[in-house]
Amino acid sequence: MFYKNQNHLYSYLSSVFAYQLIILTAVSLGFLSNNASASFESTESSNTGMCPANHKMYYIGANAPTSTTNAPVVSTSLSWTTGNLSNTFTFNEASGNKIFRINFSSVIDLNSNYGGTPPFYGTLNGVTTSALNLVHNSPVSSTSRTNHVVDVSVNRPTSKMGYKIQDLDSVTNGSLTPYIEQIDVSANSGQLTHNSSFHTINTNRNIVTGRKGLNCGTGECTIDANWNYTLADIALNLKHNNTVSETNSPHGVGYSDFYFCLAPPKIIVKKALSGARINSNDQFEIVVSGGSVATNSFTTTGTGSTITNGTSATLTLTESTTYTITERVMNGTTLGDIASYNATYKCSNATTGSTTVMPSSAMSYNSTTKTRSFTLSNTTYGDEITCTITNTPASYTFSGFVFNDNGNVLSPSKDDISSKYLSNSFYFNGKYDSPTESGIPFTTGHTVTLNKCTTDSGTFSPQTVNIGNDGTYSFSLTAAQVGSYTRLCVTQNEPSNYTYSVDTTSNVLQIDITNSKYNYPSNNFGDVVQENSALVLIKSQYVHDCSLNNLATIGVNYDGSASSAYSTKPISDIIPGQCIAYRIEAINRGNVSLADIIIKDTLQSKNDSNNSSITSTLVNPTPIGENSGTPSFATNSVSIGNNGTVTTNTFSLGATTATRRQAIRFNTKYGTTISN
Repeated sequence: MFYKNQNHLYSYLSSVFAYQLIILTAVSLGFLSNNASASFESTESSNTGMCPANHKMYYIGANAPTSTTNAPVVSTSLSWTTGNLSNTFTFNEASGNKIFRINFSSVIDLNSNYGGTPPFYGTLNGVTTSALNLVHNSPVSSTSRTNHVVDVSVNRPTSKMGYKIQDLDSVTNGSLTPYIEQIDVSANSGQLTHNSSFHTINTNRNIVTGRKGLNCGTGECTIDANWNYTLADIALNLKHNNTVSETNSPHGVGYSDFYFCLAPPKIIVKKALSGARINSNDQFEIVVSGGSVATNSFTTTGTGSTITNGTSATLTLTESTTYTITERVMNGTTLGDIASYNATYKCSNATTGSTTVMPSSAMSYNSTTKTRSFTLSNTTYGDEITCTITNTPASYTFSGFVFNDNGNVLSPSKDDISSKYLSNSFYFNGKYDSPTESGIPFTTGHTVTLNKCTTDSGTFSPQTVNIGNDGTYSFSLTAAQVGSYTRLCVTQNEPSNYTYSVDTTSNVLQIDITNSKYNYPSNNFGDVVQENSALVLIKSQYVHDCSLNNLATIGVNYDGSASSAYSTKPISDIIPGQCIAYRIEAINRGNVSLADIIIKDTLQSKNDSNNSSITSTLVNPTPIGENSGTPSFATNSVSIGNNGTVTTNTFSLGATTATRRQAIRFNTKYGTTISN
């Protein structure tokens, strides 16, 4: 079929993946056509068909190697559906799926007589072993002909990628040569090996051509193709050419032992400065420590706002190891305090699809060493992480809003318990919900004061600012002004004629000051007008003949008749000797719990301020709280048979449907009541 000399046949040896590390002379890769980043580009070398030491190998084929380079090898079989031009191989891992793609982007002159329509997987006797095979016809042509193009890619930046090409050779049929095979990986700076007995190779080692008429047996002329550092999803291109075709005869080639390598996680730390140095000789030292990195540091140079020498080397990390990135400031040879500078940092991973979570919590401050640091953990193979720490001269900012906590309720009403209140999650929740709610504009005398908290000692100069026209306020203090205080308090000073007189938050807010934190936003004060207060009291009444034995048996129908249920409708034609039972319901229509509520209701008396003509007295049945005795009645509440004030003990109302309502019931004889 392919004119193989059977005397040259021998079994395909597993030694093609012998794992003896050979140190090669590092070759500068320059800027590859795939735009690989020079910052993370690997110059680590390795044996043909091998990953660099400590790099993780992903293998697709029948002869998975065993690692001796201190890094794991994961493998899968090289399966293929005959005739398909592409396939995807997925390595499912907790750190994210690694996807390897093989695609024949161009195929011509296929011959389907030797194993089905190419490409197909298998072993061709005397030709290939466990390979992805392509068989082509060789129509007579005076020019070189590209039989097919194969592209491979991975969804991760790879430190190395490659595979084997089996049976690249030539043959002479009488005096005519039907084919001289050639492979070309020059498009993406690939590199090739060759067998000089059967091949020639160009100076750049990226084009191998068969020697005319020399036909090899299985394994005799296997070639390795490999590509060094490559960005994710870059298709690495190999062209298979027939350079001579003097007569038509089929020829085949096989591809096997695909692999790619992921480097251990790597990091570059950079330093930036926004604003000028506090001291002209301040320099920043950055230290990366943890795992095998031990301690790796760099110190900036430059003056004013200019940072030079502000980038670390590319540091190789160990998977699933925690590293600490620490910064400190030096005033010449004297250790300064990094707290005199604000710091933000941002870490990004050039490797898309990685499950590594970039750190985002604030850097922690160590007052003993006067350093600031953050940690990086759970890194995985293929990560290419850049962390940039930016410093600015420190100042403290305390700010917030005075806002209308009305949930955008229009036409407020103090007695409304409709859905516009009860189903409004923004109304009276103690939080500033922008843009639903707005700031309360400045009115004369409306200020906020920043001061030490009431029980704290020491000397602090109080700061007072007006509320802005948009409801905002802000204080800016130097580190010296804040001093050693670990907390400060802001107080809202409301003017006497303040329209928004109901508070949804406390008028005094404590701000806890923590090391290395300088911005304290969102110290917000919530207010509403009286009509939007959260507590609603609904008083209803039931007229009866004084034979009532149980207050709990009476139904509630606010809109019905007061002679059949507790109703809010007026009472008329009261007959002397009748009784009136009252129900007072307290409803929290807001979204924060209300505490220390007391209901007081004064029974009507001839001596009251309303010039009443009658006196009502409390009569049996005993007053009750509807919720298993809650609210309860205070010891100074009016007793049975007397005139006075019905008074409850303090109780609370929650902010959920089940906890927002409480009610009391009590019975009176001959009279009405007035409520306060």
